[in-house]
Amino acid sequence: MDRIAKGQNVKGQSKNNDGSSRIILDEVAHTLRGLYGTTLDDLVVERLVVGVFFVGVKLSNGCAGVAYTPPEAIRNAGNRILKEHTPLIRGMRAAKVMTGESAGPFAGVIRLATLNALSVPFFEDGRYRVDTSGDLSGIPSLFRNRRVCVVGAIIPFLKRLKELGAAEVTIIDRKEETKVEAEAGYGTFVLPERTAETLARCETAVFTGAAIANGSIEQLINFVPADAAIAVVGPTAGFVPEPLFRRKVASVGTVVVTDSDQALEILAEGGGGYRLFGTCVRKINLINVQRLRELGLDGF
Repeated sequence: MDRIAKGQNVKGQSKNNDGSSRIILDEVAHTLRGLYGTTLDDLVVERLVVGVFFVGVKLSNGCAGVAYTPPEAIRNAGNRILKEHTPLIRGMRAAKVMTGESAGPFAGVIRLATLNALSVPFFEDGRYRVDTSGDLSGIPSLFRNRRVCVVGAIIPFLKRLKELGAAEVTIIDRKEETKVEAEAGYGTFVLPERTAETLARCETAVFTGAAIANGSIEQLINFVPADAAIAVVGPTAGFVPEPLFRRKVASVGTVVVTDSDQALEILAEGGGGYRLFGTCVRKINLINVQRLRELGLDGF
């Protein structure tokens, strides 16, 4: 579900939660500190799994969060692991990890998973407009009769877009299997080098949560026209949505981990997002009602 296209990190774009994503995550941390107050200081990291595809964090309150592990983080980890000595994160205060104070080659994605775990309690207290229909297709007005650009392919979602009656679907992704799917009738495959020009003509842009993990999210948002809708989708985007809503994201399709121990066991065995679905996570849509009204799409 969280896959990112090669070429999104254009020249000068930072990676691995630096730059724009770090700013967004700082805003998430600030929001969570306000929501928790002093009770945040009682929470610690109970378990951490750095998996092949996802990182998982379980907190002492039982809540868990997952986040996509960028391939470049894995590639760059070897030398750092050999040279660096970093403290164990298990047992560390969640507030310290949340603010980015932990070290190590996977510190950024561990922080992101921790923010997601900390956000879980606030998705069920009536604070946000939450749609539980299953995925972003539960908001058909975002896609019906609109030019849609999907950056980072989500194959089941592409199939659903065809059913929803999108006027045009453009797919930006580096994987050959995605190109095969596009040629099978789900959309038009576009080379990553054309990301900016393709997004500039879309009416709805869909970004995977991997854009947050690899630091490209802000630049992608800036490529989208002011009158277009933006959706972010994937388990990695499972944090309180205020920072994305401020950037005019209309909907965040993400997950809540419902069985923390099982989720971390799956990740520890090298499992990815698809193994989590239907077993230990529940899909939700966090809806920016104000933005949908601005776009005239609030009749979902």
